[in-house]
Amino acid sequence: MPSGSCGASKWQVTGPIEPLVIAHSQLDGGIPPLIFIHAFGCARNDWDAQLKRFAPDHHCIAVDLGGHGETPARQDHRTVEAHARDIVDLMLAHDLSPAVVIGNSLGCRVTLDVSGRAPEHVRALVLVDGSRLSPSGSTNHAALGADAGPEHYHAVARRMFAQMFSPDCDPAIVTAMTERALGIEPAFGMALLADIGRHDQEEMECLLGSVSVPVLAIQSTRINEDGQRYRLGAGQTSPYLELLRATVPDLSLDIVTGSGHYPQVEQPAKVNAALETFLPRFS
Repeated sequence: MPSGSCGASKWQVTGPIEPLVIAHSQLDGGIPPLIFIHAFGCARNDWDAQLKRFAPDHHCIAVDLGGHGETPARQDHRTVEAHARDIVDLMLAHDLSPAVVIGNSLGCRVTLDVSGRAPEHVRALVLVDGSRLSPSGSTNHAALGADAGPEHYHAVARRMFAQMFSPDCDPAIVTAMTERALGIEPAFGMALLADIGRHDQEEMECLLGSVSVPVLAIQSTRINEDGQRYRLGAGQTSPYLELLRATVPDLSLDIVTGSGHYPQVEQPAKVNAALETFLPRFS
């Protein structure tokens, strides 16, 4: 799996490197295909409202990343790059290239990795409430407790998920998504959380700088140096959004107000509306 400078790490992609094991939901439809990638501790059903809206106009696939949902974890699934390779393998196996690749949170990192290392398979990117947890000098990744040991996983996950939702979110959704995250194997969960910080520090700027396709950022929150997540209001920005503005040549931005970290779940109509505006560019 590639590491280090993303510019020197593009894959020579000719087909899946091993039997395909990534679980996914698939709805047949038109082009370009849409690939939906969930956040840490989440699963493919977070995108149910988007699959319902955009199929059959688009061929839609929502995945369970390794170690999540119905996809078992391999050892290498503790790295962002391994999940990106799985996505490329899935696209090749189903002839879904080039695709619009859509990610939430961890899925944003995976989406950028797919674009940076296999750009010929990407038509456009959608980044749903992304962030950068560990720029140089930042303390927000450590403030989350993401560098702690496996014995601390449940406490870290509970603290993280306690601030992921708006006050108006259905309590049943909050409980179900939190309990799902707590079901992640602790050693795997802490290793992947730590790798998100590594990836943000070592790879994000390079990957963003290599993006040559249109990007839609759908943003609903920001995370501050204290590790706390805050909802964005109309017209507000964040260091992450300013990084996107500085590095992505063809960037569209949509702020989803009144939502926590998972706007596709809390505010599906607003997310769908943003996609409805963006996707016709590629029909």
